[in-house]
Amino acid sequence: MATQDFDPDMYTKMLTFTSTYHRELYPALDAAQSSAAGKYVLITGASQGLGRAMALSWAHAGAAGIAICSRKLDTLEPVAAELRKASATTDVLALACDTRKSSDVANLFEKAKEKFGKLDVVITNVGIGDTGMIGQQDEDAWWEILHTNVRSAHLTAHHYIRVFGPDPAGTLITLASGVAVVTIPGTSAYGISKAADIQFVEYLDVEYANLKAFSMDPGVVKDVAAMPAFIPFAHDTPELVGAFSIWLASGKADKLKGSYVHVTWNVEELEKHSDEIREKGLLKNKFLGGILGQEGGILRK
Repeated sequence: MATQDFDPDMYTKMLTFTSTYHRELYPALDAAQSSAAGKYVLITGASQGLGRAMALSWAHAGAAGIAICSRKLDTLEPVAAELRKASATTDVLALACDTRKSSDVANLFEKAKEKFGKLDVVITNVGIGDTGMIGQQDEDAWWEILHTNVRSAHLTAHHYIRVFGPDPAGTLITLASGVAVVTIPGTSAYGISKAADIQFVEYLDVEYANLKAFSMDPGVVKDVAAMPAFIPFAHDTPELVGAFSIWLASGKADKLKGSYVHVTWNVEELEKHSDEIREKGLLKNKFLGGILGQEGGILRK
C-alpha cells in the first residue's frame, strides 16, 4: 500500500508569525540561557512531559531554585533527583499540589516563599485534553477539561499575586495551544480552555503593570504530543520549549508581555520588531476589541 505524503511542518507553518521558524534549539535562543542564573522558578505539573522538560532546562541553565509540583509527591521524586544531578547548585523544592484546589495552590506558594524568599518565574503547565465531537463526547468529560485547564491557570496566577503581590514584577507563563486559534473538529473543550487562557493572560497584562505574563504555545512536541492526529507532526524538541521559557523571562521579551507567543518563532525577529508588535497589538486576541472602535459602525458609509 502506498503511503500518503504529508508535510510534517504543516501545523507549524499555519501558525508561523516570523519569517523563519525553528523546531529545535538554535544559537540565538541558546544565547539567552545564561539569564537563568540566579532566578527562582516554579513549574506546575512537572512530574512528566513538558513540565519535567522545562524544569530540566532551567536546572541546566543554572537557576538558583526550582519548585515543582504534581498531584502525587512520589511522581516528583525522580524529577527532583534529575534536577539535582543536572545542577548541584540549584535548590529544589518538590510538593504535592492539586492545582484545581485553592488551598493546595495557596500552600504551594507559601512553601515556595518560605524556601526561596521570592519567585522570579511561574509556569502554569497543568492541562488535560481529549477529543470528541460536541453532542457525542461525554458532557462531564467535556466540562472537566475546561475546569482543570482554566481553573489551574487562574489559581496559580491568583495565589502568586496574593503571596508575592500586590503587583509582582516576575514572569508568569501559561501553556497555550494552536488548537486555541485553529478550529479543529473534535477539540472544542481543549481549544476553548486554551483560548480562555490566552485571554486570561491579556487580563493579567492590563491589571498588573509590573507582571510580565505570556501565553506560550509549545508547538507539537516530540515524545510529548498525546493526540494521535498530531503525533506525525511532533518534531519540536522539549529543549526548545524549555529554552524559550527562559528567553521569555530574560528581559528580551518584555515588550511582548500580555501576548500569545509560539516557541518555533525566531526570537531575533521578535526582538527586532517588538515595538511594532506591541504598538499594533499584533499578538493580541483582537477580533471585536481590535476592529470595533468607540464610534462603532464598521460598515457605516
